[in-house]
Amino acid sequence: MIFYNGHNIKNLPFTAVTRTITSIMSAAKGVNTFTQGDVFEVDLKEITYPLAHLSYNTANFDTGTLTYSFQLIVMDLVSKDERNEDQVLSDTLNTIGDIISTLRNSDANSIIEDYRNTFRLQDSISCEPFTERFDNEVTGWAADFTVQVEFDASACDGYV
Repeated sequence: MIFYNGHNIKNLPFTAVTRTITSIMSAAKGVNTFTQGDVFEVDLKEITYPLAHLSYNTANFDTGTLTYSFQLIVMDLVSKDERNEDQVLSDTLNTIGDIISTLRNSDANSIIEDYRNTFRLQDSISCEPFTERFDNEVTGWAADFTVQVEFDASACDGYV
């Protein structure tokens, strides 16, 4: 049985999934600012770094499941002489690892009841490094991942 905002529902809404991810990301150690949506709409010059950003990619319906695809980007500024670039890459990758670990192992989530059985994070998550990206030449990592939830395609049932 799945609950969202106290209501028993058959499909886990996008908002419940994104609120779960964003609550974990915004509380992550090593994140000073959290944003979501289109990364190109974020004013990266007015940010207190390190920044974690969640982008929405796709949603795929299958028999009995709905799979959401996201990209998590964690970035920080590098000194002008780039002496700390390796440290920034290390720190931002560790932050992504902490967020993934919390998403995978959390069972104290207040948004989704029966979190571990309802919210299924893919097993293998690939991360890609970047340097000197965007207007202020930040460095970090981008992780693409999916979350699979149950989906009841019954035409007669709807949200409560």
